[in-house]
Amino acid sequence: MRRTGFLGLMGFTVGLTAALPASAGVEECGNIRFEGLSNCEVRVTAECSASCSELGIYKTACATKLVPVCKTECSLSATPTCTDSCTTQCKTDCDNGVNVICSHNCFAECTTTRDVECSGATDAVQCAATWDANCDSECDAQCVTVDGGCYQHCVECCGGSCTADANMDCQTTCQDEIFEDCEHEFRASCEGSCSGDGALFCGGEYIISGSQLPACMSALLEQGIAVKAEAEVTIGPDGIDGNLSAGMCAYSPRGGASLAAPFAALAAAAGWFSRRRRRSSR
Repeated sequence: MRRTGFLGLMGFTVGLTAALPASAGVEECGNIRFEGLSNCEVRVTAECSASCSELGIYKTACATKLVPVCKTECSLSATPTCTDSCTTQCKTDCDNGVNVICSHNCFAECTTTRDVECSGATDAVQCAATWDANCDSECDAQCVTVDGGCYQHCVECCGGSCTADANMDCQTTCQDEIFEDCEHEFRASCEGSCSGDGALFCGGEYIISGSQLPACMSALLEQGIAVKAEAEVTIGPDGIDGNLSAGMCAYSPRGGASLAAPFAALAAAAGWFSRRRRRSSR
């Protein structure tokens, strides 16, 4: 039986107040792309359960999870027509002094026609989520340049966006068949975590929950994201004891600022839970 780490946790909220770099998703957070997301918070108990109850908040998480599942049958190569058109425009940008960086430009290039193409879909939100996740996956696979010229970035950027384009219909069809099951699985996981580890929501969308949450939050902090914490917490029985009344504090791990006591306690708690899980798994 899973032990509950947070025995008492009232109104624990962690808000992400800075955007991630324009790159693909955070691996520890289910490879979700955080760029453009806002109002991220960890919810527990009643508020969390209420948030979990609505199907439709799992679109981003499911689409991201299902892309590699569907990739076994959706493995078409980029079409020369798409690649040639894309690289011609991209190289023109390079010649005009535009600093094209694959990891920054591929996703934007890939999603140019997303809204138009998804406007007629039965579920436009699901269509857009699938589109974004497919673009993320292919751009991640193609954008491998560390040190390279603008033209090389163009080739990789267009390779990623055009490969995603070639497989978009296949990904959409494949995901349509299993999307609802995925949503129900995430809903069960979310509800089961509400009285323990909690669940992370951003912009009203479910991101991740349960035992994966500490690693996800640590990864977000490593990204240098400013975090706002407001909490009144009781943790025990043999972790951190006592009530921690937090007003408000901000912490940026790369900013050199000292941790305010409430957030330091929350960070220590996350580390304690992680160590407990590693020990119990041995």
